[in-house]
Amino acid sequence: MKPDPAALERHLSRESNRALAIAATWATVLAGAGLASVVVLTSLGINDLRFPALYILLCLLASLLVRSLANRERLVGTRAWVVLLSYVSLPTGFFLLSHFAAPAGSATYLLGPLSLLYFVLIALTGCRFDHRLSFAAGVVAAVGYFAGAWLAHPVMSQIQVPHPSMYDELVSLPIYALRGMFMIFTGLVVGALAIVARRFAVGVASEQLEREEMRRLFGEYVSDEVVERVRLDASRHGERTRVVVLFSDLRGFTTFSEGATPEEIVTRLNAYFDAMVTAIQSHGGMIDKFIGDAIMAVFDGLQPLENPAEAAVDAARDMRKALDALNARWESEGAEPFQHGIGIHLGDVVQGSIGSETRKDFTIIGDAVNTASRVEGLTKDRPGAILVTGVVHERLPAELRDRCEALGGVSIRGKAAEIAVYAVPD
Repeated sequence: MKPDPAALERHLSRESNRALAIAATWATVLAGAGLASVVVLTSLGINDLRFPALYILLCLLASLLVRSLANRERLVGTRAWVVLLSYVSLPTGFFLLSHFAAPAGSATYLLGPLSLLYFVLIALTGCRFDHRLSFAAGVVAAVGYFAGAWLAHPVMSQIQVPHPSMYDELVSLPIYALRGMFMIFTGLVVGALAIVARRFAVGVASEQLEREEMRRLFGEYVSDEVVERVRLDASRHGERTRVVVLFSDLRGFTTFSEGATPEEIVTRLNAYFDAMVTAIQSHGGMIDKFIGDAIMAVFDGLQPLENPAEAAVDAARDMRKALDALNARWESEGAEPFQHGIGIHLGDVVQGSIGSETRKDFTIIGDAVNTASRVEGLTKDRPGAILVTGVVHERLPAELRDRCEALGGVSIRGKAAEIAVYAVPD
């Protein structure tokens, strides 16, 4: 079962925004540390660092903005490109502003630590899981850095250095272009890592969404082991198999609900269902569905059982005991007791994910389901009875089989021939 592509993209977007929020948090910490360092250096009388301080403050505010947008999952699509490429361009903006504001123009800060910020911001774009964005960030950084070098070139060429090689290091535009190439290469490397990270994230997200969809199909009353077994077995989308089907239905519940408050109905139904589900699952059964106050359970459909007929009957007997315990409590509280009937049949069914393209449920269909439902309907004349068909009866242990009461052949709607029915003792 493949997850919905739109749901997968939403999941990836959430994860990328979470990663960006973490990265932006560390960028904020870095900017805060830089601002503190500038304050300390200024207090020691080392140059006039007010302009860098204002720039670092701007970087801190920009990092907080990116963090805020990421936390609100707003960094998606075109907005993510615009915000993150602008973020990567912060050093470029500083070099351009310093060209007009600093005494020596952009040359004042071009070779300082601020140029290293390009690499940090390029790496940050990898959190978006988009290799194209990381490559674009590398290009934007390289172009911006070279623009700063080009503006600084006239001032740099006037610097006196003791050795020609140092002069080339300061003045040669090809060297600055080479540094820009390293930024582009960094973007490519981060992009490659983003591809790997995206594939990994897609795999994890697909598996998680698939489990969530399976959990939705089966409901909360199926063990994780069963869900995982179905998820890994593609054939479970539709197969013919032989199972034991158990139907249980409350008797007189409609009359009870007419005189009870909604709160009381829900409270008592939930207590009843919890007890019944516990009894069914304790014997390896799976809840197929709740139909109003009725329960449909399956034995041996997904979880192999040595004797599913015996397991279903044992579950039914435990259901009776659980209901007796509930009734004893309710009667002590002055509430009306419940009664239910249980019908069990063994036969062939088709099980799989059935429904429309937008809504499916994992269920079973077939004659065995209808027969089990009809047998349960016979308990209207025998309140509290557990009725099983002949094919179930013959698979019970001899000791229990001998204690069952034979009711003879019974005509069931939809069946041409009568079927043998037996009443199982509590």
